[in-house]
Amino acid sequence: MNSKLKILATSLLLSGALQSGAQAEDSKAAQTTAPQATGPQTLVTINGQAVTDIEVLAFNALQGGQNKLDSQQAQVQLLNQLVNTTLLAQEAKKNGIDKLPQVAAALKMADIQVLAEAEVNTYFEKHPVTDAEIKAAYDKKFTPENLQEYKVRHILVKEEKEANDIIDALAKGEDFVELAKKHSLDSSKDAGGELGWVGRNQVVKPFGDAMTGLKKGEHSSKPVKTQFGWHVIDVEDIRIQEPPPLEQVKEQIKLQIQQQKLAQMVSELRNNAKVEVAGGAAQPEAAPAATPAAKK
Repeated sequence: MNSKLKILATSLLLSGALQSGAQAEDSKAAQTTAPQATGPQTLVTINGQAVTDIEVLAFNALQGGQNKLDSQQAQVQLLNQLVNTTLLAQEAKKNGIDKLPQVAAALKMADIQVLAEAEVNTYFEKHPVTDAEIKAAYDKKFTPENLQEYKVRHILVKEEKEANDIIDALAKGEDFVELAKKHSLDSSKDAGGELGWVGRNQVVKPFGDAMTGLKKGEHSSKPVKTQFGWHVIDVEDIRIQEPPPLEQVKEQIKLQIQQQKLAQMVSELRNNAKVEVAGGAAQPEAAPAATPAAKK
């Protein structure tokens, strides 16, 4: 979920923030004698249109929460900004601008976007990512195999025969670096085919499978085919990286789990939905779900 809705969600917990600043002088008496207000409280009425504290906070959220409401001055500034915006919106309605097709469409899409993001936020409040899920994902991601890195060079050519000729040349003692500079089609050719330190998950599967099957100082004895062409791979060195501390990557992993859960949720909704495309075209494929913001 984006930062706007994250602030909007937290605004529900801060519904008294605006009036608390305006009523600071009476706060002590209110704590001892006045009952606590419940529900949204009207802060201002503009041409008969009431604006509540929660609406002011939602207004701030939809602008990215750029106004920090930590002082009475900031609260008053935000309220004045909303008053001016409301007056402009009222004038737009008076002039029928809300009925223009492009404006009506934008209002409809804004409504859909806010509701969709609120649903995502509510879903993760009800189904929070647990520490156990984070630990399991951490253990799966940082296995010894995934932590192993290879210092690799490669030569990329178009045809399998040329790759075999290069392997034969290496067997006769020719230098890998010079062969890469002479034959490789990859941008790494000027560096002698050097790719630096890479992990298995950083390269395409056939390349990774061949690379991890080699020992330090070995090169591939057979050409390796990928979608890019034919490779001859040379492993100069191998090392094991230390995994990062769990706390360091905890929020990143939490976000990845949220993305996976959200994708599954959207997939289930699409499977149960009837989506009809005008003109009889095929139903559009599902796009990746929006990324929810990791809640702190």
